[in-house]
Amino acid sequence: MLPAFLFITMCMKWGSQGSGGEYRPPPLPTLVTQSSWSHQDDVASYDEHFGLNNTNTESDNGEHGDDFLDLTTDATPMKPLLALRRGGGGGSNAQNGGVLKGGKAVITRAASFWKSTVGGAVDSVKSKFRSEDSKKREALLQALEVMPVRQVVVPNSTVLPPDVVRTAVKRSGIIGGPLKMDRVQELARNLKRWYMRQGYVLHSVTGASLDPDTATASISVEEPLVSGLPVDIVFCKEMVVDDDTGELVTFKKYRAKKLSELEKKRPAGLFGRAPDLKIDRSQLNTTLVPTTGRTDPTKIAKAMKLKPGTPFRWLDTRWGKIASSGIFSKVLKASPEPTTDGGVCLQVYAMEPPPRHLEYGIGKSVWTNSWEGEVDFDWRNIFGGGESVGVMVRRGTKDSSPSIRLRYGDDKFGLEGGYDVEAFSDFLGDTGSKKEDSEEKQESDSSSDFEDSLLSRRGTTFRLRNPISPSVVANSVASASLERTSTTTGQLENIGSASLTLGPFRRFMPMDGKTSVSTTISGGARLVGKESDGGGVGSISFAGTGLLPYSSASATTKQILPITLSSSRDKNNDKVPISLALQHTVSASTPNLPRHEAKAMGNSAQIRGAVADDSATTVVKGTTEIRVPVAAPKIGSGSVVLFGDWFCAQKDMNSPFYSKSSIGVGLRKNIQGLPLKYDVCYSSEGKIKTMFGMGADFDV
Repeated sequence: MLPAFLFITMCMKWGSQGSGGEYRPPPLPTLVTQSSWSHQDDVASYDEHFGLNNTNTESDNGEHGDDFLDLTTDATPMKPLLALRRGGGGGSNAQNGGVLKGGKAVITRAASFWKSTVGGAVDSVKSKFRSEDSKKREALLQALEVMPVRQVVVPNSTVLPPDVVRTAVKRSGIIGGPLKMDRVQELARNLKRWYMRQGYVLHSVTGASLDPDTATASISVEEPLVSGLPVDIVFCKEMVVDDDTGELVTFKKYRAKKLSELEKKRPAGLFGRAPDLKIDRSQLNTTLVPTTGRTDPTKIAKAMKLKPGTPFRWLDTRWGKIASSGIFSKVLKASPEPTTDGGVCLQVYAMEPPPRHLEYGIGKSVWTNSWEGEVDFDWRNIFGGGESVGVMVRRGTKDSSPSIRLRYGDDKFGLEGGYDVEAFSDFLGDTGSKKEDSEEKQESDSSSDFEDSLLSRRGTTFRLRNPISPSVVANSVASASLERTSTTTGQLENIGSASLTLGPFRRFMPMDGKTSVSTTISGGARLVGKESDGGGVGSISFAGTGLLPYSSASATTKQILPITLSSSRDKNNDKVPISLALQHTVSASTPNLPRHEAKAMGNSAQIRGAVADDSATTVVKGTTEIRVPVAAPKIGSGSVVLFGDWFCAQKDMNSPFYSKSSIGVGLRKNIQGLPLKYDVCYSSEGKIKTMFGMGADFDV
């Protein structure tokens, strides 16, 4: 091997010859002491490349050789630095940098020369001693780099349809060319988009391979499966951290403790109302702790269509209905998580509401149109799937007996297949129309049952929610009912009916407007009977009577259109717009409509300041409102409503249509959570009436 100095000299000579000039030996470089800021990185790398260190390279005679570098060490304790310059004069830093760059260029050329000279020989020797298998593999790799792809398959996918694969392959342009990374990535993006649209959020493309015999590209995908436990629910409850003891207590106990402390601070002998304590939960130090729950994870899995061993699929629409169905008061987290068996489960952290609810209020009877009190008890989620059992009792001030309803329902979290069964006993309380008895007797036998006053109705109703697929009709309810009505004179009717309700179908309109449409179609038959005089108590005769079929239909449209923004703001500090609200209803029926249904249709035609004349078989009703939000300093926020109501009704097929209308102004205010309303109206009958009521105005 050549000595280092001879190797360097040869490199410098070849570098000069390559530049095209005659070679001249360079002048000896003169060593200077470099300050600590001068090109330390360049100099250090230069020293390392050449293998120089801080030693004296003088010859044995003490003189500097022509082929050696003169090294001088700085007397200061800083790191010795090497600097080169040509000639004996004081060269600049730019000149020193040029010498360093020239040396690097020489070394690069030398390395390239030896690589081209020696490297080729080494590769030639290696190729001679290479095995046949290695040569075949290398030849195969070279062939695969240019082999055009003829077909693409996804062998390990269980959910990708062939049409989707063909479309993705066509868009990526992978057919007809070599298997390149950019085309595989484009194919993966197309398949991932389809996965996401279908709810396979965890599926992805993991790799690609090419078969040299058939030129077939195999795309491998990862499709995680549902674990043996599809859904895992962690129930949580919020508790207060006691500031004094640091213990976890419930809100009820924390409030009782604070009330006790207030009682102790009251002066002795002071009587009166107990102190009222208002606690803002958002200002308390709270934490979540695990607890037990009622919701069954297997029923959640069934609603989400998660079966063990099937590809994991997240259906966002179904989960949205489950989360808003009322079984959870708050969903803290819901996400897919890996399990020990290699699958994926849906992990849910949630809080549950109290299972039992007792509500009470007042309202108007749909049968008698009179005020009545109401108590409703409901026990929800009794079997862990959103099931509920309830009882409701209503009674008016002049009713001789209460109206009672017992119900059991399972709404299937608001999805398809929900149902409820209801048994009812309603007091109708119809006083009849005695003054028209002589006229009623002259009518046909089919309407003779209108001579007696209705007393009660008893029966059972079965309702099925979403009998039509939600993908076809968003909201639908089918019901079937069997009931019996009785009058004060003992006349009975057996009624069987069925109905189908479609809607409401809601959609948004321009300028933040909203609209909805709903419709109901009903049909049934009546069987009129009479208590037999000679048959004893409870003996009923249906001799000489036949089935009286009937049908009815109704449709309702609602629109709310913002007009402009007002200065009033709601509790969220958002501006509330002045809005125009419209509602129109059309109801019609065929002859033989049951009496209580005709009475209910007449009561539904009631408007502010005017009511329908008894029952009705055809009704057209409309309402127009301008709602103006207001905010007073002392009474708080509310609204002023300017309204106009009208209706046109027909009592029966042989009676003419008549109409009534009214206009007025009303006030709306929520007090302690109760929506109160007060209206002053002027009707087409020339009367001014004031009306007080409860309940919110209609919404879309």
